[in-house]
Amino acid sequence: MRGIPSSGVFIFFALVLIIELLAYFSIRQLLPQPKVKKTFSYGYWLMSALLVGILASGFLNPDKIRETPNYQFFYFVISVSFFNLLPKFLLAVAFVVSLVFRLFKAQHYARVMLMSTLILCFGLMLSLGYGILFGRKSLRVIEQEVYLHDLPNSLDKTVVVQLSDIHLGSFENDEFLKKTAKTINQYNPDFILFTGDMVNNYAQEMDGFEDEFASMKATYGKFAILGNHDYGDYTNWPNQQEKKLDHQALIKKIEAAGFRLLLNESAEVVKNKSLVEIVGVENWGHPPFPQYADLDQALQETNAESFKILLTHDPAHWGQKVVPNIPISLTLSGHTHAAQSGVQLAGIEFSPMYFVQEYWGGLYQKGNQFLYVNRGLGCVGLLGRVEMAPEITVLTLRSK
Repeated sequence: MRGIPSSGVFIFFALVLIIELLAYFSIRQLLPQPKVKKTFSYGYWLMSALLVGILASGFLNPDKIRETPNYQFFYFVISVSFFNLLPKFLLAVAFVVSLVFRLFKAQHYARVMLMSTLILCFGLMLSLGYGILFGRKSLRVIEQEVYLHDLPNSLDKTVVVQLSDIHLGSFENDEFLKKTAKTINQYNPDFILFTGDMVNNYAQEMDGFEDEFASMKATYGKFAILGNHDYGDYTNWPNQQEKKLDHQALIKKIEAAGFRLLLNESAEVVKNKSLVEIVGVENWGHPPFPQYADLDQALQETNAESFKILLTHDPAHWGQKVVPNIPISLTLSGHTHAAQSGVQLAGIEFSPMYFVQEYWGGLYQKGNQFLYVNRGLGCVGLLGRVEMAPEITVLTLRSK
């Protein structure tokens, strides 16, 4: 994990203080009597001091976050901070806008805006609470047919199950993974394909989950790639040798769970006398993190006549490197988690990840090439999912 400069910490907490102040004034303007305002002020700042103090403790005790496989402290700090600051950020914005109304003597509209935002914030807090307590355990199966121009008739109705971004450090026990394995097996998949981020940082996070992975069955095999978290780049190591040993241990554990791990390479499978090649690249990192992916190497020994499925963790890789250069009709990715939050209304789904990643979740098409981005099974950062449940993707490949 890269350290945050002291100037960055100062700016961050200055912004936190500004949000707290503006949110305070926003609510205070809605209160009727001076006595009520005074009581509210004492309670508000006492609670804010406690919650911001929890956030500050994370910065003052970085070893509890950077150098431990126990993520409970980290998840606690992040969850409390989201719960506190996100609604207050909305109130702060509403207060600034209300000043514009007041400038034009529109006191009534200013009050309506503040009251509406306050009600919205209560709803947001309820959604966050539900997402933290229940949303991350509500398994979602997405069944999708994909018509591919180069899929042989002999491979029509091939069933592919995709998993991604499990982040085993976010699980307290194996119950949810047992449920996941049982659900997967009900579809009798031809392939199970995992597109990276098995752990948060450490190989030992896989301990205790071996039986669940081994119980996942696929007729023609289970294949996997690594994600950005699987290299240990987000934690402090005593030396590079320990980091290397941990990385090697993770590779062994993934393979022991029955997955063929593809490290810039491909694997051949024959189904109904047709050749299928699963091509897997390592993580396509963004600076300042290392670039491990080598698509040319992964394709080096592939057969020109085979049907290929590409596994690449970061969907940005598809748009920037795959589509312009490589005629692979189906690519599977993960990485985004769809921000673990979003809105689903009348069949329309939206995630704030849209502003960060062009391809953030679901099926995308450019010409004859398709990309499916799995929204992830586990959590990182916020230990919760708000209207963006953990996902198993069941793809039925169809021949045109």
